[in-house]
Amino acid sequence: MSDTDNDSQNLQIIEIQPLDTDSENDGGDDYGHMQMEMFVSATTEKTTNTIHLYDIAPKFTYDRKERDVSESAFNLRAMKNGTDEYEVEVQAARIKREDGLEVLVFPGTREECIEDSLRKLATSGNGVFLNGEAGVRFSLYELKQDLDMHKHTYSWPQLREGLYVLRRSGLRITNRKTGESWEEGFLSRLVEGGQQEGEPFKLWYASFHKLVTKSITDLTYRQMNYPRLMSITGQLAKYIFKRMVSVYTFADLEKPYQPTLTQIMQESGRGMAPEMKNNIKAMNRALDQLKDSGAIQYWEETKRVKVGRKVTNIHYNIYPTKKLVNEIIEANKQQKALRASMQKAQMRQLKNMISENR
Repeated sequence: MSDTDNDSQNLQIIEIQPLDTDSENDGGDDYGHMQMEMFVSATTEKTTNTIHLYDIAPKFTYDRKERDVSESAFNLRAMKNGTDEYEVEVQAARIKREDGLEVLVFPGTREECIEDSLRKLATSGNGVFLNGEAGVRFSLYELKQDLDMHKHTYSWPQLREGLYVLRRSGLRITNRKTGESWEEGFLSRLVEGGQQEGEPFKLWYASFHKLVTKSITDLTYRQMNYPRLMSITGQLAKYIFKRMVSVYTFADLEKPYQPTLTQIMQESGRGMAPEMKNNIKAMNRALDQLKDSGAIQYWEETKRVKVGRKVTNIHYNIYPTKKLVNEIIEANKQQKALRASMQKAQMRQLKNMISENR
């Protein structure tokens, strides 16, 4: 029995009901559904949400996506978020092709685009909360239409394989200090819908990684410009954009984002190439792509660290556009408003519970 066969057993998908934050009779609202509805309400037609910790983790592969089944199925990486250090382990999916060949496939550009699209669909009326998991109900047609609209074109078989790769690939993120760990598939559950090219409208169901659910229930997500995200052509540039939205919360035209070359290369999962000139070219290309997308005005090197004559690291100033600054300011306001709304809703629930027990 396949993973998706197991996932389809005994599922009862419950649609999200809108949260009326002004109602005095919401004592029966489920906490998860309430949080998922807030996740939806935090976006507009042009925005999606970036996920705390999960979206800045080095989980996607940049170069050699496929391996022979005789090779290692694991990639081990590291990252920092503030003062916390994390170990990130990615396990490849084992995929059997139509010709019978079995290969190990690591999630890459295609899978990142699919996951970003699924999260947007979840905020566009397709989101569900099931068995404590945040998820999305969708058709292959909806998924393909969204990706095509943003110039990420994949065939039906490519989309299906990408979904299976996300389901069968494992992701474990561990806090080195506390030992707290989150481990499961990129998609923790996948229920298949239409399998043939003539059946693209049948509904599928996917639940997200537990860190996505945790961010939704903890209100740690942040609003992000979806068309801009999907217009960024380079994988490294997309990572930097997500990272800026997540951690550059003090965005200001006069206060640049200040990463280093080694930080971005290592924590994005791309890694440092043996020749420094190739790392510099990759970083420069990514920053130019961010400029083309309208996310940044310009960038500059502020310091080159050397050992002898050899460059070992570079410090950057990255200056945002006014549009990005305004988007980040709006994300700050949105996050604050959501937390205030949740506190009000929880207080009403508590009052209702006290009244019912009298």
